Amino acid sequence: MQRISRKQIVEGTRVPGIIHNDHHFYVSIEVYEDGMVNCWELVDLAGLKEKLNRGRVTPQVPEGEALSIHGLGAYRLQSAQWDYDEAGYLAHIEHTVQLLNPGMTNLYTISEAERRRQEERRVVNFAQASEFYVKEELFYQTAQGAGFTMFLKHQGKNYAANVVVYKDGRVTCYTPKFELNVKMDEVEALFKKGTLFTCFKKPTEIIFEELGVLVFDEVLYSTSPKEKYKELADAYRKLNGAKTSLEKCREAYYTYLENPSEFARARLKELYEWVPEHERMYLGDMDNRDEDYVRIIYYPEDKREV
Repeated sequence: MQRISRKQIVEGTRVPGIIHNDHHFYVSIEVYEDGMVNCWELVDLAGLKEKLNRGRVTPQVPEGEALSIHGLGAYRLQSAQWDYDEAGYLAHIEHTVQLLNPGMTNLYTISEAERRRQEERRVVNFAQASEFYVKEELFYQTAQGAGFTMFLKHQGKNYAANVVVYKDGRVTCYTPKFELNVKMDEVEALFKKGTLFTCFKKPTEIIFEELGVLVFDEVLYSTSPKEKYKELADAYRKLNGAKTSLEKCREAYYTYLENPSEFARARLKELYEWVPEHERMYLGDMDNRDEDYVRIIYYPEDKREV
């Protein structure tokens, strides 16, 4: 039998949530209009209920434990006022689906046959969400985007927000209740002034809207705002078809390997330091990461073992 496939665009939104996998990880859980939910695995509403019952997805973190936020840092929880228990959180997700799909029509349910196929093939389904906003309702013109989580100071309070840059240069800071819009050439000032921040020196209250109000008393580690801005600038370049700092650095690395010289090493150093620190590990493979870059740039007398 000849096999073919098709792709379908299914719209959705992001909802704050927590994955418990040995540690607690704050994530933006993706909720789609067809009732599917991406929480490190694409599941239907029944599958989400099962994950909540098993504690794999949870709306709360015990006091004194750490909460990790990818690309941002890890923070020890002193206290919290949570919005939901497990049952309430499931109802919240179901309500979000209904907002996206008022008639609750054409909801997708994973069949037993599909589950068996996934188990036999050792396949875990997941979705790669694409950020966008609607520029013009006429012809439904959209702009694509990319982003990450940051802490945001707004009207005297601190929030967890998704910061998204779009291809047309718009940057939006989203929470479930409000959004702030600036232009790409204005957003660097928000990082420098501390409006967008990653760490703090004293117990700090952060509002995670539709999840809870959390007080962190210790920053276990964090990425600097300067490096997060560099990451955002890279995302903007990629959206517009330009090379990112990682791509330019890899090119300089291979240029050096082909023709080693002090000029090539200096150029590699310059481009390496433009790569956001928390993303330099992706320059190499999973085993070596950026070790050879560091050797060439900072320890040129050390020879690589081959």
